[in-house]
Amino acid sequence: MNKMLKEHYDELQAFINCIKVGIFITDGQGKVLMLNDESEKTGGMTKNELIGRYMEELIEIGYVTESSVVNVMGSNHEESIIQELGSGGQLYITGMPFFQDGEINMIVCTERDITESINLRELLKEKEEIAEKYENELEYFRKKGIDQGKHIIARSEEMKRVVEMAMRIAMLDTTTFLKGESGTGKEVIATLLHENSSRRDQPFIRVNCAAIPENLIESELFGYDKGAFTGADINGKAGIFELADNGTLFLDEISELPIQMQPKLLRVLQEREIVRIGGKDVIPVNVRIIVASNVDMLKALREGRFREDLYYRLNIIPIEMPPLRKRREDIAPLSAHFVKQFNMEYNLNKTLQGDAVTILEEQQWPGNVRELRNMIERVVISFDGNNITAAQISSQFNKNGAEHSGEKKEERIEDLSLMIEKYEKKLLEDLMMKYRNGSEVARLLNIDKSTVSRKLKKYQITI
Repeated sequence: MNKMLKEHYDELQAFINCIKVGIFITDGQGKVLMLNDESEKTGGMTKNELIGRYMEELIEIGYVTESSVVNVMGSNHEESIIQELGSGGQLYITGMPFFQDGEINMIVCTERDITESINLRELLKEKEEIAEKYENELEYFRKKGIDQGKHIIARSEEMKRVVEMAMRIAMLDTTTFLKGESGTGKEVIATLLHENSSRRDQPFIRVNCAAIPENLIESELFGYDKGAFTGADINGKAGIFELADNGTLFLDEISELPIQMQPKLLRVLQEREIVRIGGKDVIPVNVRIIVASNVDMLKALREGRFREDLYYRLNIIPIEMPPLRKRREDIAPLSAHFVKQFNMEYNLNKTLQGDAVTILEEQQWPGNVRELRNMIERVVISFDGNNITAAQISSQFNKNGAEHSGEKKEERIEDLSLMIEKYEKKLLEDLMMKYRNGSEVARLLNIDKSTVSRKLKKYQITI
């Protein structure tokens, strides 16, 4: 047989090169006679370097750690092994003896790359584990009777889409960015995300970034060790990230987070760890982050008030909250819901009349759902009788200078907002020009110094 192989070597070589499976042939003593191109690709040595060498020698020099050829020589029958490749892959090698006159004349090995098959098997296992996890979560919902967002009033298509998106991603444990005007219900959706996540039994902590003084926000978020600064608790203090460990942290008005704090938040998102003020120990934290903002974040990026890398790290799943004027189908059920709520709170029995609902539906609601709720509470407690009438509703709007117009009113609201900003900017410019001191301006306006600092940056006022 070896003679035949020698006489037709070139033809056989061309033939086995056509086979897209590794072919490796030795004689009965394990000396390499021939291999095809597919086999040459996997080993790290060329054909010329391999042909004529014995498999025991190739094991000694580390070309392979195990050989199906050597195993066949020892057993006289077919042998299969899995060979680890230096590149990280795996080959499934089968050695088949060819007998002549009762002796092994040649050993033919086939080599199949099973790396992809193993990866697919592992991926399938992972998918099965995820499917099992989701099935367990669904079973939890069945047993607990969670209505999965049905308690949120959403008759409008715009709000239905928001709820559907929130329910879709609740179990995915991903960072979510809620965007929309003040009063549109961002905290309600954040709560929905937490309550329908795998963290539902863990802490849900809400933080308004604009409500914490700038000089305290770092210690509030990250905590501090004892002796970190004058006045610090002698025992140190855990920060909000530690308190929210394994749960959900909702950072509202994220655009108001001071610029010097933003790299620290970025590190938490990327590394999942914090270091307390004055501390050296790295503390791992496992927190789902939900953020919200009522400002144009792209404008904040352009003005340098917010880091671009942090924004895109937070903006993985954005959810746009529609203003109430764009979900008018929800005004009637929301109003009825608030009337019922305040009836229970104040032990009353009020009812909204149809014409009153019509008046409510005609308004633009710049304060959105929060403004509607406040309006209903005001009407409920301001008038006698059990019927809430159109006249009562109108009287409250007239007190506040509101108009019952359509699109024109929305334009005037936008103009009013611009007028307020212009007035605020002019006032700050005049005061800073006169006093040249942010602390003094804050004292005169009776607001926090950090608020003055943020507004100076917003309007790009420098002295």
